[in-house]
Amino acid sequence: MAALEPFTLALNERQNGMADAVLATWRASAEKTPTLEIVPPGLDAATWAGVVAEFQVILGENGVLTSHEHRVRYHDPYAEHQDEKEQEKRGSSATLFPITVEHVQAVLRICNTHKIPIWTISQGKNLGYGGPAPRVKGSIILDMKRMNKVLEVNDRFSYYTVEPGVTFFDIYKAIQDQKKNIWCSVPALGWGSVVGNALDRGWGYTPAGDHSNQICGIEVVLADGTVVRTGMGALDKSVCWPLFRGGYGPTYESMFSQSNFGVVTKLSLWASPSPECFTQCRVDVDNEEDLAPLIDIFQDLLIREAIQNHPLIGNLPRELVKRGPRSQFYGGEGAIPDSRLKELQQELGIGWWSARFSLYGPKEINEVNYKRVEAAFKKLPGAKVSCKVFTPGEGREFVHPEDMPAEDRTVETGTPSLMALKAVEYRGKDGGHISFSPILPADGKAAVAFYYAAKARCAAYGFEYFGGLHLYPRHLAMINMMYFDRTNTTERHEANKLFVELVKLAREHGYSEYRAHVDYMDLVAEQFDFNGQSLMQLNQTIKDALDPNGILSPGKQGIWPESYRGNGKGVVVAPVKGPAVNGVNGTVRGVVDTIVNGVDDALAKLKV
Repeated sequence: MAALEPFTLALNERQNGMADAVLATWRASAEKTPTLEIVPPGLDAATWAGVVAEFQVILGENGVLTSHEHRVRYHDPYAEHQDEKEQEKRGSSATLFPITVEHVQAVLRICNTHKIPIWTISQGKNLGYGGPAPRVKGSIILDMKRMNKVLEVNDRFSYYTVEPGVTFFDIYKAIQDQKKNIWCSVPALGWGSVVGNALDRGWGYTPAGDHSNQICGIEVVLADGTVVRTGMGALDKSVCWPLFRGGYGPTYESMFSQSNFGVVTKLSLWASPSPECFTQCRVDVDNEEDLAPLIDIFQDLLIREAIQNHPLIGNLPRELVKRGPRSQFYGGEGAIPDSRLKELQQELGIGWWSARFSLYGPKEINEVNYKRVEAAFKKLPGAKVSCKVFTPGEGREFVHPEDMPAEDRTVETGTPSLMALKAVEYRGKDGGHISFSPILPADGKAAVAFYYAAKARCAAYGFEYFGGLHLYPRHLAMINMMYFDRTNTTERHEANKLFVELVKLAREHGYSEYRAHVDYMDLVAEQFDFNGQSLMQLNQTIKDALDPNGILSPGKQGIWPESYRGNGKGVVVAPVKGPAVNGVNGTVRGVVDTIVNGVDDALAKLKV
């Protein structure tokens, strides 16, 4: 077994050690399975060897990884199957590590020539959604981690511009090293990519935590090698690229979120300025049914801007995950009974639901807003509101996370961490999870109705419902983590069956996912069925125009290129015939056809 390089990204040795332990566990598990020799679809072994040699000339010997070491590093650690069956389904052929935009263009040129599918990742840490593994067997993994420059940190306008290999630890350290008065925004695990997270509509916990909506300016390489900059970046040597989203004419940032229309190589993200005061807050409520008023009170505070970041509401099982393995709290079969959960609630002295949120701004304003929060929650009997207040350190004008006690430097301060890695050990040391993440209205009654239905469905499969509700002024993402022991085949299979059931349940309530595991991208895409799936028709039309050879991440978000459709892959969507729903279908198709004809003409003039 090859030795692992020590993990050094985290801010302290304890977390680096945690990462080392988790990575070693994944590797040891992967090493138990022999590596199958996999080549890209349509290529024989001799042609593939020649293609690999071409990649090595472009990227250098260290820029290409194949065979056993490639397979061990680039598999989904939480996949339903941990054997040859998984390789037969989604095994990849090699990993490439570009450093420059020119490298990306050269790789795309070769892949177009041989029609080799590429699966682009930034760090491959999209855990619970498929990790680095592709949808199509034989794909090449295009790993952007060596494109890792922090290009600019600007605290006057509060933004940073980065390449896709920049992690949340990297941007945090850059801000501290440059002594900038800006707080980055980080998700629960800091080892992922800033760019990858924003493009997949991930989020952090500061006021600028809704990452996809903070994007201002993207550089993207299209399938034919053309480099495009969106917005004001379309001006050569633009000075307003990271400042104004609109540009001139149509805007395209969202077109490259959760899509397979291009390879993003640079991105600017708006961030939060360092606050004059930071108030860390928590609310606990005693009863399960208190969720409805809890959501409604928060929603009103959010929409009236009394709270600056989004509250995260978690239930009791979610709190248990942070405190130790399941065996520490319950040794029986099936989901932990409510009666035992109530006992644990008393033993631990916490609410059935607890919520974290923060206030940012001048101390006087935070004090006023905290009083608004207290007054609002007086309407909910038994609600316990608490806070900690942090002001600037000596000689400083603004609060800096580095001045705060280590235990208070949470994600709400923009401080990256790896502590959430411990959660996967809930059902076993070698643990994993699948994430189910539907979007609901920010409405207490609706949320409670779906929560009870989803909780019952989880219990039927032997799982607790782990509620992590990310609440915004108008919507909430109701994240449910389905933890399982990777060494327990039954648990892995049951978790995957449960995911499918929950997708169907959400659709019955009028909801669906905003994000999906690679195994279920087609299933989730099928739920978006308005007007004969006209949105998917639009996606497929754009895909075929921009990527006629279908090389870029085929099947991502259910968007398959024409060459894959009808082969048992993807959501096959035919144009709707007859009267259109609301009379719009014919108009949409006509507009799309006109656009695409123009795109086709333009592409015909370009050399691929």
